Amino acid sequence: MKLISWNVNSLNARKQLVTMFLDAVAPDVLCIQELKLPDDRVPTDIFTERGYHVAVHGQPRWNGVLIASKAPLADVHKGLPDGDEGQSRLIAATVDGVRIVNLYCPQGQAEDSPKFQYKLRFFDALIDWIDASAAPSDALVVTGDINIAPRAHDIWAPDRFKNVPSFHPLEHARWNRLIEWGLIDALEPRMKPGTYTFWDYRGGAFYRNNGMRIDHFLVTDPINQRVASGKVHRDWRKKKTSPDGEKLTASDHAPVEMVISASA
Repeated sequence: MKLISWNVNSLNARKQLVTMFLDAVAPDVLCIQELKLPDDRVPTDIFTERGYHVAVHGQPRWNGVLIASKAPLADVHKGLPDGDEGQSRLIAATVDGVRIVNLYCPQGQAEDSPKFQYKLRFFDALIDWIDASAAPSDALVVTGDINIAPRAHDIWAPDRFKNVPSFHPLEHARWNRLIEWGLIDALEPRMKPGTYTFWDYRGGAFYRNNGMRIDHFLVTDPINQRVASGKVHRDWRKKKTSPDGEKLTASDHAPVEMVISASA
């Protein structure tokens, strides 16, 4: 099963790019974050015309998450109780016996911002929800834009980002609680240190490789034993040209891939 996580930074703006990606890469499951569209405006036809089943948890202008799967989606769940505070940041479904949780976690803005306190509350609620709804022995994948760079080599200038959201010790404490619960950073040992998933649009960050690894696949051991490979589709962070010659601007995130075998 080939799973892709991708923060597209507006599905409306990136519709043609996502369509090209589906045709080129053909993931079995695609988890999208930051739709920035209400449910009734999500272009689900680009998925259904290619044989995908789709579950959407959208929101006008902001946030929004989606799971598209070639296999049927079962037990779809939307929202993080007592954690998302009305923002569309979590959707979950079961695909071929694998429970997939797709997240768009808050960024936090600044250490002294109310948005950072919201981020911490969100993670506290997420940890409680995972503990209440799953077990480490389950076949569980938690993926998406987690908005945490967990290690120094996951951010281009760790000294500059000391106590800055996405690389803050209070976030690392929440990350560690997820690991202690039983989740495993599946792709970290399968990637060269300094492999990033996000680059700011400003200051030529992408071409300088001033990035962060903040998009993740966290999995339980039954899934980790089945992980065959993982990679970042870095080329899809570059501008593309559509078949009709239109210049397409990329998201500031690259798609992240994890492949799991049918059995361990």
